[in-house]
Amino acid sequence: MPNPIHDASNMVNLTRYPIADLESAEGTAFARNCREEYLQTGLCMLEEFIVPQALQTLAAEATSYADDAYFCKSSHSAYLTADDPDLAEDDIARRQEQTFVGSVPYDRIDPQSQLNALYQWDPLKDFIGYVLGKETLYRFADPFGACSINVFVDGGEHGWHFDESEFTVTLMLQPPQVGGVFEYLPQIRGRDDEEKLVAGLLDGNRDGVVELPFSAGTLLIFGGNQTIHRVTRVQGERPRLVPVLCYSESPGQVNSEAVRQLFWGRSGPETENSTGVSA
Repeated sequence: MPNPIHDASNMVNLTRYPIADLESAEGTAFARNCREEYLQTGLCMLEEFIVPQALQTLAAEATSYADDAYFCKSSHSAYLTADDPDLAEDDIARRQEQTFVGSVPYDRIDPQSQLNALYQWDPLKDFIGYVLGKETLYRFADPFGACSINVFVDGGEHGWHFDESEFTVTLMLQPPQVGGVFEYLPQIRGRDDEEKLVAGLLDGNRDGVVELPFSAGTLLIFGGNQTIHRVTRVQGERPRLVPVLCYSESPGQVNSEAVRQLFWGRSGPETENSTGVSA
């Protein structure tokens, strides 16, 4: 007999977040409020989205996969570019931030896992599409990046940056003992003073910086290409575990081979674990 906890409708706190039926009056009103919040703030954060029993199982699953993470250590600008010596020395595109993070690829996650059951649950996909204002949303077809797990071990961090993608969907399963704080300066991309704000932020100016209370069980829908953000350095033996659920507006979308190589150390299937560190 199937374990009922692997039914995604039993994982989500539907009493607080009625996303299972968006055509109902309650579901429509809730989704509309989330959409308005996203438009106004650039994010939609749903705390205690996962019920405690399912959260415990999801966290245990993610922990069991952590050794399959491929770790990438890199330097990049706030715009995710490498240093360009042809630019002026004071150009903000030359200011390098440090990132050290691991990622468990989707093909290392059991198709029968609770995490995959949640990712494959259509009501979640449809709700996210509504919040983002997408008429149709598809699960990502990439064998590595469809639903991966970010792993921040001791010393892990993600420097200040704007995302290349329009949006990201993440689920906090386990915060670290110390650090790993999600910080952001909301919706500054394209502003006349964008360069000044980014430069000030990189110089340590904290004006307008928001710390997100990203507790275990929180679902976050985030417009990261308009909002500069970072994850502060993690300390301690307990890793920060955050699945990344990827979707697209077109079916069959995948990452480039270069992106796969960067984040997972390979571009195709493997016969054995390829865990390593990329300089």
